[in-house]
Amino acid sequence: MPTIVVFTHLLLAGALTLMSTPPARSIRAPPPVCLDKKKATAKKPASAGGFGAAPKKTKPKEAESTPEQRQRLDFMDWVSAAGGVVDAVRLADCGGGLRGLKATRDLKKGEVIVRIPRSIILDVERAEASAVSSIWRGAADEIPGYVKIGLAVLYEQRRGAESDLRPYLELLPSRADFERDGGPAALWSDAELAVTECGGLIESAKRRRRQSYAADVRALQPAALAARWTELGLPGEPPSAEELSWAVTVVTSRAYGVGSGSGLVPVVDMANHDGRYPQHTAKGLEEDGKTFVVLATERIKQGAQVCLTYGNLANLLLLPQFGSVLPSQKPRLACKCSPRRHAAPFPTGSCCPR
Repeated sequence: MPTIVVFTHLLLAGALTLMSTPPARSIRAPPPVCLDKKKATAKKPASAGGFGAAPKKTKPKEAESTPEQRQRLDFMDWVSAAGGVVDAVRLADCGGGLRGLKATRDLKKGEVIVRIPRSIILDVERAEASAVSSIWRGAADEIPGYVKIGLAVLYEQRRGAESDLRPYLELLPSRADFERDGGPAALWSDAELAVTECGGLIESAKRRRRQSYAADVRALQPAALAARWTELGLPGEPPSAEELSWAVTVVTSRAYGVGSGSGLVPVVDMANHDGRYPQHTAKGLEEDGKTFVVLATERIKQGAQVCLTYGNLANLLLLPQFGSVLPSQKPRLACKCSPRRHAAPFPTGSCCPR
């Protein structure tokens, strides 16, 4: 069994926190109750195929009926061509509009579920090595790692077909996706937050919103960023404040610990969080630092959802960052229904578009 360094999915004060698995205790959240999570940019629930589904020999790619299905197969091919191993999972409908990863076969304890090469992970190290790093080099204010990755996302998007990460970037949720499906509370308007009548949530969401705009970094204020982007001859139009906020929110809602920092890990970032401890998976870089793996820590049956832990987080942190809560937590979040999805209360697990 590969030896890995395990990280949690935790972004609080601007950096991912290294954390060991909490003491064993079983917490199973009830089924999803709100803000149905829809991964990627698909407008409809996923069909049988998915990121991790093995190509069906009897159904060639040409036979796929929708652009979304073809895009997912192309993405899977891209991951595999880069050296990734994703045949043990598929992107699937997990009920109630919730989408995540499901096992395509029975998995044994200690078995590798997903293997992603470092070459297609967008982490701080890669951001530092890219041309966009000139934006923050020499800046008077320290720029958090998650903001650097967000800027790298915007840079790679603007490179278009020249970016080797294009198949992954095209599947990231847009700001419209976040708005349509609820998304992290940090993106809600003041009026929407006020509907919750929860002071703790409102304070947490506004603090995270301010972080997403890099409000305390002078070099990243709209005029300064635009001028520097143009001066460096970086591709495309300089990012707006709203684009930067979107990119940072994408990073903080899906990044995992990678090495000494954090990073966007294709396929792995599609997994949901259900609050159980210990989780039935472990994740992290292998000792050589070249591959990010997800291991089964117990037997997982074919068709079961494969979840990862985002950390032992309270609902007041889950909702602003990930757009979800766990009803099993006590006390529960004392808020009214989501202003963006009036028909239901808050969600279980991870629910914002991923």
